[in-house]
Amino acid sequence: MNRRAFLTTTSAALALPHVAFAFQVRTFTPALWDEVRSTDQVVILNFRANWSLTCQIKQELIATAITENPAYGQLQFINVNWDTYGRSRMAERLKVERRSTLLVMKNGSEIARLVNEPHARKIQSLMDTALDAR
Repeated sequence: MNRRAFLTTTSAALALPHVAFAFQVRTFTPALWDEVRSTDQVVILNFRANWSLTCQIKQELIATAITENPAYGQLQFINVNWDTYGRSRMAERLKVERRSTLLVMKNGSEIARLVNEPHARKIQSLMDTALDAR
């Protein structure tokens, strides 16, 4: 491999994560949760930890699905930091027992759930459910 090809490939690889995660993600706060619960918006709560490989794989699968189906990009994702909120009353009320959990919510009620399933088809099915609920 020559130097030019190496530099081009390396540059593309470094830029890929920035392209792949170009969808709207909000960071969970209690105030945001109060706001979302009181509207008829459909949101996907993503209970994740930055150090978790499963959570990283799931995030990449979501980004890939959005690239393949732009309609998924209209969904609102809220990342819930597991290390901060995993043992909170909110997580307890929603019966979230582990990181790598996706919850589709509308009006404060659960529509669908996916726990520790880093599989493209299952994630796409969950996002289809979220689109149908809008």
